[in-house]
Amino acid sequence: MKIRRMVCTLVFAIAGGVALAAHASTMLPVLMPDGRPYTDPDVTARGLPEASPFHQGSYPGAFPDISPVRKLTDEGWLAASTHRASAAQINFHRALRIKPNDRRLLWAYGWSMINLGDPACALEAFQRNLSLRPEQRPQWVPMAMALTYTASGQRDAALAWYRAAAKSDPVRFGTDNATLRTTLHWTPSERVLIRQLIGYATQGDDAAMRELASR
Repeated sequence: MKIRRMVCTLVFAIAGGVALAAHASTMLPVLMPDGRPYTDPDVTARGLPEASPFHQGSYPGAFPDISPVRKLTDEGWLAASTHRASAAQINFHRALRIKPNDRRLLWAYGWSMINLGDPACALEAFQRNLSLRPEQRPQWVPMAMALTYTASGQRDAALAWYRAAAKSDPVRFGTDNATLRTTLHWTPSERVLIRQLIGYATQGDDAAMRELASR
């Protein structure tokens, strides 16, 4: 994990961004929601291929008629969704060298790193994405951060962002059952984290932690 984080930091540095320092432990810097909902639509968080329609053996060349960065992003996303970590890293690193400030690329890279078990790299990608549009509050942010902190085992931060997701997108994340329905077709890795996140909420000593939708 430490080596992967160092690679992630190096890639962002080469690409020209401000990188976070590599950490020797799994603990991430704690960033908490500010209490305001995240409700801005963000088209950069759409249009990526799902893993299920494709098969690893027949996948090469599935995106022949799109721009190089979009093709690399899509291929990296699919590789991460099917746990081909090396292929995912190669595609994303190539894309970042070409277009380091592509917000769709950064969003996809962050979610892919969640799937590959690298929350530090995911957090770095999400922060960089948001730094490019600091005035916006994309609706995808709370759940992305909740899963990132769940993956790093930081329960309090994960729960705070889960509550923010319920407040920002009550239809999809307003209750634990709604969250389970919304994520029914997410990747297996993401669903494991979702169940862990809901477990954090239902095991909390404070009743308010179990009533996310009432906030």
